[in-house]
Amino acid sequence: MNKKGFTVTELLVTISILGILSAISIPAFSSWLPNYRLKKSVRDIYDAMNLAKLSAVKANNVAVVKFSITDDTYMVFLDTDSDWVRDSTETIIGEGTMGDNIDITSDSTFPTISSQPQTYGFSSRGMSQTPCTGPYNVYLKSSNGRYMGVRVNAAGSLKIIQSTDGGSTWS
Repeated sequence: MNKKGFTVTELLVTISILGILSAISIPAFSSWLPNYRLKKSVRDIYDAMNLAKLSAVKANNVAVVKFSITDDTYMVFLDTDSDWVRDSTETIIGEGTMGDNIDITSDSTFPTISSQPQTYGFSSRGMSQTPCTGPYNVYLKSSNGRYMGVRVNAAGSLKIIQSTDGGSTWS
C-alpha cells in the first residue's frame, strides 16, 4: 500500500479548520481596515501641515494648506503674494486625497481666511498665519464613525487628536 499523500478525512478536517479561522478573522479585518485608513489619512494631513510649516520657513514665505470638504482633498502651496489663493505662478509642494470612506469634517474653529474657506497657513517663522487666534482643528471621520484630527495651536505646533464620543470631546 502506498503511504504518500493525505486521506480525504485529513483534507476535510484541514479545510474545516481553515474555514473556522477565516470566519473568525474576516470580521476583525473588516473593522480594522476603516481604522487603518483613518490613521493613515490623519497622518497624511499631519505630514502635509508639517511640510507647509517647514517649507514656509525654508522659503521665507507664507505656506498655505487648503482643504476641500466636498471632495476630501488638500493642497499645500507657497503663497508668494499672501492672498491665500493659489495663482499659476505659485508652487504646489504637496497634494493629497483622503482614503476610501474617510471624510474631512469641520466645526466653527475650522479657519476661514479672506473668504477662502478651509484654509490654513504658516508664516515664514513657522507660526500660525491667520488673522484669528488658534487652535484650529482639522477633523476626519471614518465610515465606522471614528474621529481623529490634527490640532494646530497659535504657535504653529501640531498635534494628532482623537475623539471617543463621536466628535464631542477631543484629546
